[in-house]
Amino acid sequence: MPQAMNDTLRRIQQQLVAFSVAQRVIGILLVIGLALGGFAFFRWASAPTYAPLFGNLAGEDASAIVDKLDADGVKYQLTDGGATVMVPKDLVYSERVKLSGQGLPASSEGGYSLLDKQGVTASQFQQQVTYQRALEGELAKTVQAISGVSAAVVHLAIPAKDVFLDDQSKPTASVLVSMKPGAEMSSQQVQSVVHLVASSIEGMSSDDVTVVDGKGNLLSTNGSVTGTASGGATNDQLTQDYENRQAGQLQAVLDKIVGPGHAVAQVNATLQFDSIDTTTERVYTDKEAKPLATSTTTEKYAGGSGSASGVLGTDNLAVPSGSSGSGSYEKSTTTTNNAQSKVTEHKKATPGSIVRQSVSVVVDDKTKGVDLTKLESAVRTAAGIDTTRGDALNVTSMPFDQTAAKADAVELKKAEQAQQRAQMVGWAKQAGITLVVLIVLLMLWLSWRKRKAQAATDDLMRLDLLESQVGVPAQRQALEAADRLPALGSADDGPAPAIPQRRKDDVLSLVERQPEEVAELLRGWLADRRG
Repeated sequence: MPQAMNDTLRRIQQQLVAFSVAQRVIGILLVIGLALGGFAFFRWASAPTYAPLFGNLAGEDASAIVDKLDADGVKYQLTDGGATVMVPKDLVYSERVKLSGQGLPASSEGGYSLLDKQGVTASQFQQQVTYQRALEGELAKTVQAISGVSAAVVHLAIPAKDVFLDDQSKPTASVLVSMKPGAEMSSQQVQSVVHLVASSIEGMSSDDVTVVDGKGNLLSTNGSVTGTASGGATNDQLTQDYENRQAGQLQAVLDKIVGPGHAVAQVNATLQFDSIDTTTERVYTDKEAKPLATSTTTEKYAGGSGSASGVLGTDNLAVPSGSSGSGSYEKSTTTTNNAQSKVTEHKKATPGSIVRQSVSVVVDDKTKGVDLTKLESAVRTAAGIDTTRGDALNVTSMPFDQTAAKADAVELKKAEQAQQRAQMVGWAKQAGITLVVLIVLLMLWLSWRKRKAQAATDDLMRLDLLESQVGVPAQRQALEAADRLPALGSADDGPAPAIPQRRKDDVLSLVERQPEEVAELLRGWLADRRG
């Protein structure tokens, strides 16, 4: 073994021997901690990354897939309550192809795979029922593909067609959805389910689809989302959202005009959520257009003139006297056929339109320089007030109650002070802990320095004992070669004189200042002398 390595190992051994029991325990704990940390990092770095093999599995399919993976010796993990099987990322595609070749997952929920199991002896009724079951299974799988849906069940009521009936019953459908933990179905998702199912069945409209969640809440009926839709926007929520949005916009305008905290706006709105379908027909004649046809009929009559005279008879009728006269008659009739136009208007009101709204604005009377007339005009324009539909606007000035605001300010100040005190206490704790650690380290360092100085003193004492045997010139030669200490005396051939007390004090002072260098020098020198 080389000499440099021997010296290094000897120095390490000497350092370990110089450690106290507490330092040795701390060193052992640090080594154990580093070993455990390295082992944990190695396990984490070498652990495989898992990826989904199959998801939304039925219990039977998940059990069969797990059995196959166990037989093949493939590691796996189950998530989503056992509905998703995870395998190492590099084995996903190979295992998926392998299991698919073995008919897994078997799609126990049905679907069009049921049609493959029909025999040639199946009756028409069996074929119809199997087709309906397959259609229900496929629709359930499609609904499950929506984000947040963990399971879905679709029931179809498809009436049999009869050629002898003029009015056929319409098909209907009911959908039961179960959401994942923490997920909610929004109104848009409910409408998507309704139209998805309605579009998949011939002759079915969206009004014939009913959606219910796992808690029994009715999400959709008659083609519209009900107020109990989980996570959906109800009528009250839509109204409140509009009022809050409108009030927020007005408050922003007021804050710019009168300053923050000097005015408040409140909006009360009524929205129309009924779907209104109106058809209007109007017939009119264009006066500038030429008539299609015009006809004129004239009647004329000419005869003798005379006068009738006589006496009344028993029946109050005049008895002609026999005299005659001459007369004439003329009548003219004109008929004109004009072109007529017909206009048909079809209007459908979208749910959510504004029926009427009321806006109230209150300004603090302590606010100076506010013109309520101009402010009312600005608010009327910003709120879109329409008097023809019954909108109302009221802008008034009243004193504000500042008690709650002042109390809130006091509480806020107290909370800030408490937070500052807690922060100062935290800093003080951290500083105390740091100070304790520094004191402990300082004590350990001083203890180590003391042991080093003691070791150097012991070596010096052994040097004093040895110098009586080997003489001063050898000691002086070693110290001067190391260039650490001044010369201890002249190289006389006579007996070794005693070291003066001043020299000893200088050596001890040097030991206190540089214990490591002196100890290393003396150990090396003693080792050489012993050798």
